[in-house]
Amino acid sequence: MTEFLARLTELAATADLGGLRYDASLPQLAARFGDPYDSGRVHKQTRWPHAFGWGDAWTVFCGCRRLRSFSLPTWHGELELPVDGGGLRTYDTRVTESALTAALTAAGCAWETVTYRNIPGQRTLEVTPAGEVRVGFVLVDRHDYDQPPQDDWLLSKVGLWGYDHPDCPEPDPALPDDGWGADRG
Repeated sequence: MTEFLARLTELAATADLGGLRYDASLPQLAARFGDPYDSGRVHKQTRWPHAFGWGDAWTVFCGCRRLRSFSLPTWHGELELPVDGGGLRTYDTRVTESALTAALTAAGCAWETVTYRNIPGQRTLEVTPAGEVRVGFVLVDRHDYDQPPQDDWLLSKVGLWGYDHPDCPEPDPALPDDGWGADRG
């Protein structure tokens, strides 16, 4: 099993990818990995939720600075993930469905296969590692539409999200700017 596949298996079992986990605090993650880059607003009308990133880990935080989702674009074949103390580590992200399902099975993880009629050649293995938290492994039958479909599908994207935070409290205007927009709400 590759190191990246081991990390994916840990994510499926614990909803945690080396500290990137649902409900993680933005200031605590910044202290651990260094300041994230600002990827912009999720919605034009409001600053929050807001997207940030460390390497290729694309994260979304709500106004109370809690991680609500993240995604990893594994279709690139490699990606950079944050490491403690700052910096990035590169991983080979080429994972087949058979390798992924074998690793998930060995770890005791159950999944539901989700397909969409309007998206042929794609399916998602969805794992529920904790309460209202989901991890999705998006698989495609090929990475390039100029190629024929493959028998062993390929990992294209990994995502984590949750359902238990529908309303975020407004930031306290008495607090100083935390560097991520506390003074702008």
